[in-house]
Amino acid sequence: MRIAEVVTGTYRIPLAEPWVSAKYRITHHEYVVTEIRTECGLTGTGWCQTIGVGGLAIEQLLAAYLATTLVGEDPRNTERIWSRLWDECHFLGPAGVTTLALATVDIALWDIKAKAANAPLYRLLGGMADSVGVYASAVNLHLTQDQLLAQVEAQLALGYETFKIKIGRNDPIDDLDRMRAVRKLIGPSRTLLLDVNQRWTSGEALVQLTALREVNPGWIEEPMLSDDVAGHAHLRRTCGVPIAVGEQLGNRYDFWAYIRDAAADVLQPNVWKVGGVGEWMKIAHAAQLANLVIAPHNSLELSCHLVGAIRNGYLVENIFGGNLSDLGVVEQPITVTRGRIELPQQPGHGVVFHRDRLGAYRLDPGRPVQREPSVHAGVGAGAELTQAADFH
Repeated sequence: MRIAEVVTGTYRIPLAEPWVSAKYRITHHEYVVTEIRTECGLTGTGWCQTIGVGGLAIEQLLAAYLATTLVGEDPRNTERIWSRLWDECHFLGPAGVTTLALATVDIALWDIKAKAANAPLYRLLGGMADSVGVYASAVNLHLTQDQLLAQVEAQLALGYETFKIKIGRNDPIDDLDRMRAVRKLIGPSRTLLLDVNQRWTSGEALVQLTALREVNPGWIEEPMLSDDVAGHAHLRRTCGVPIAVGEQLGNRYDFWAYIRDAAADVLQPNVWKVGGVGEWMKIAHAAQLANLVIAPHNSLELSCHLVGAIRNGYLVENIFGGNLSDLGVVEQPITVTRGRIELPQQPGHGVVFHRDRLGAYRLDPGRPVQREPSVHAGVGAGAELTQAADFH
């Protein structure tokens, strides 16, 4: 079996409504989709996502430098191909654009590999479970308290038992009041996860988490800048709340630093950001040696296969409004039933993009993207909250 052709493109898809976290205001997701076709007729599809910046750079790295070097390779040699591309691109950078580009290739290769084995991806990778748990996630810092409670109530009605809420408003008392209200709504036995998107300093994190222990968080996600491994290790020893990190970490070495320094309780590798399926599995197995659980960030349709393959998988994240099914660009939407996914049984990962719908969002590599800056000053009071409420 040999690779005959590699085709890639970038698609800028608008969200139904803007998302606001402690750091970003997000209006679009950009998807870079790579299709690898073989001489024997098997085709694999891989993709990565950015929050609205950089998709065209990833596409050009693939199209101008990497795609032609794949022709003639056996697509089942995933480790060999990934290692060569990693070595070629490492001077450009060990993460970021580099690993996002490699992820689209690696995911497509594993799709082919599973199809050739006539097996769903999760079973080829390990087959630990045929169904996986899912938690409800949303980017909701800008919502009023009443809007937030209405959102969580709707998720409760769908049968979810675990909920992730954005915090990090300008007034920390506002955060605490909102989380008290959410805890009251979901009751004492359900799980409440908190995500501050790296907003706090080390001292702020300790003070805020001391107060937030009242609502019994299942974890605090990204309490500080993800580059600060030592700070997370100190916080983990002192704050009394489990630490979850990984959304912004870009390769296995970043995760190893957290494992080595006992700086986290839960690791959240994003399959796109770490370079694809093979690298994600290496991180999961390394975490197992340290008795850590894995709760992958984003990519619902692919993350369900990954969690289903491993022993130390926790839950899959469903970011409402942000998965491929909600965006309406896949032919077979994934179904979450009362907080669980029965894993797809067709060979491969099962994701088939709806080409006409996806094609409507195609970016022209030669044309500048018209957009507003995505980083904002904060949410929480006065004009900021009024402006945020105008999104609805």
